[in-house]
Amino acid sequence: MLKRIYLKFREERVFLRALCVFVGTALTLHYTIGYDSDWGGTNLTLSIEAAIASAVIMMEQKRSGDVQQKLLEAILNMAEAQRDMLADHTALLRSIRESDDRLLKILTKGETE
Repeated sequence: MLKRIYLKFREERVFLRALCVFVGTALTLHYTIGYDSDWGGTNLTLSIEAAIASAVIMMEQKRSGDVQQKLLEAILNMAEAQRDMLADHTALLRSIRESDDRLLKILTKGETE
């Protein structure tokens, strides 16, 4: 649930607005009342957010990689099934051809006599 909320927060527009508000507020408070005079708190906050973002992005990449792996396995299974089906069709067509060739020989042999 937290990941979903965080990903919603990290949508481009929402995050950009929040970041602009945070930076604007930090700058205003810094220069008006001397809040966070060495920028330590602001830097720490932004660093924590970047670390969380990295962890969430890595989790999403792993999940996405797992989904892609399953998709590729399904595609491979479908391709193998189609290959087997085509091999069966090829064998069936060869059998029909051999039967047709035998029938043709029988029929043409009867005509030549």
